[in-house]
Amino acid sequence: MPWMVMLTQVLLPLALLAWVALYPAAGWLAWGLQLVSVTLALLGIGLAALWTVPPFWVAYTYGLLLLLITTTHLFRKGLPGPGLWRASLANSVMIVIATVPGLLGGYLTWHAMKGRMLPGEAVVNIAPPFTPGHYLIAHGGSTPLINVHLKTLNPTVERFLLWRGQSKALDIFRVTPLGFHTNGWQPTDPARYTTFGVPVLSPCRGDVALVVDGLEDMPVPQMDRNHMAGNHIAIDCGGFFLILAHLRQGSIVVATGDRVKTGDVLGQMGNSGNSSQPHLHLHAQRGLPKEAPLAGEPVWLTIDDRFLVRNDRLRVFDTDNDRFR
Repeated sequence: MPWMVMLTQVLLPLALLAWVALYPAAGWLAWGLQLVSVTLALLGIGLAALWTVPPFWVAYTYGLLLLLITTTHLFRKGLPGPGLWRASLANSVMIVIATVPGLLGGYLTWHAMKGRMLPGEAVVNIAPPFTPGHYLIAHGGSTPLINVHLKTLNPTVERFLLWRGQSKALDIFRVTPLGFHTNGWQPTDPARYTTFGVPVLSPCRGDVALVVDGLEDMPVPQMDRNHMAGNHIAIDCGGFFLILAHLRQGSIVVATGDRVKTGDVLGQMGNSGNSSQPHLHLHAQRGLPKEAPLAGEPVWLTIDDRFLVRNDRLRVFDTDNDRFR
């Protein structure tokens, strides 16, 4: 587990929970600031951080613990007061310091919630591009905080123009029902990730417009920045192109010019290209420029009419959906 993840998603939440449990302020204003700061910090971390390690349910556990601590405090001691502050000097300093993660948590919460709203722009809808199972959205949404792809909309960065079409993309992991996605502790072998080797299905009917294969799957967390999309497929779905990227080397079973229907097997999820760990990159764009295939006009994407954002979980029961055929 990277040290930043350990700090922000494990140590900091546990420290805040221990503080509010063991050292609650006696005055109602001090206790209120203490509780609000901790609540906002936990909420911001829960909404903005990517919950794979630790898994998604850990964030809910923090919320339940905070509710239990608050309820227990109120049951045993009642509402704080009388008096506005009634906190020791040390605890007063901690309350002031805690306003920093509290304010930051509020900022993160605002942008994460804003990112859950689908902008009033063009959107295309597709079927799930994978077989039945549990999936987690790693990057997705309408703000850069929860969807890193949006940074390539910046026209002042010339290199971003080459892959501007992926600006509204989704990155998706396959996970277990409990949210785990690796076999072992930070394995470098991509085959030890739940995502690796999972079949990728065509999420629309159309013509295969582009196929790139033969690039190796990188050891985790190495990335091939010379081939950003890695092994990938572009499908002309009629009115838009759909790009499915970072596929497993040698797994693609279609060729340029093939006609596909919804649910046809295209290949397997892999870890080729600019991928820090196995996942499926999925995006829609208008146009497929010959010189720079990912430089089309980006289009917002929904799956089964759901606008998916970071940490959303998608359960696929059956990929047979006639309305996409």
